[in-house]
Amino acid sequence: MNDLELLVAKKLLQLKCFSVQSKSPFVWANGWKSPIYFDDRKVFSYPYMRSFIKLELARMVAELFPDADVIAGVAVNAIGHGALVADQLALPYVYVHPTPKDHGLENQIEGDLRPRQKVVVIENQVSMGHYAMSVVEALRNSGCSVEGVVTIFDYQLPNATKLFKEADVPLVSLTNYEAVVQEALTEGIGKEEDWKALNDWRKNPARWKKSAKS
Repeated sequence: MNDLELLVAKKLLQLKCFSVQSKSPFVWANGWKSPIYFDDRKVFSYPYMRSFIKLELARMVAELFPDADVIAGVAVNAIGHGALVADQLALPYVYVHPTPKDHGLENQIEGDLRPRQKVVVIENQVSMGHYAMSVVEALRNSGCSVEGVVTIFDYQLPNATKLFKEADVPLVSLTNYEAVVQEALTEGIGKEEDWKALNDWRKNPARWKKSAKS
């Protein structure tokens, strides 16, 4: 891991964006039980942190994907981050739903997008990777090419890594699971037993059933 990954991890931990509870796990939208929860929405409440994340995401896009024509945010949690990055880079912006809406114009892609444009997707976090990949598929079906996905936090789950590799989509992040755990243990944030429980969870998160009584 590099210095930026550790720095971003430290700043997010200081804002208490990460909650770790091995004995009372969180339930994700897909039904998985997880001892960790990342709440990036807190970033928007702190102007200095909001600006820091915006600038670092924009820098990463500019350095790694200099030919990008459009920025696309993943709805709904990355809409704000994507808009800030697009504004910083003075690029057109769209946001994309994982599936088409069932009302109104029934759009999946919101905004003006033209075929053959090169798009960089902004995501707030990557766990399973399914949301981001559904957005990648929608953009490709519209005739655009996806240069890569840039996210704030990557859980570094093997299945997600495999998914992006098979789709031939570069995934880059400001920070990741390993950096957050290392920084938390170094700074003495939270209980060591809770952070270490994540190692068991990451081996097979779909089958991890730790509960308060275990």
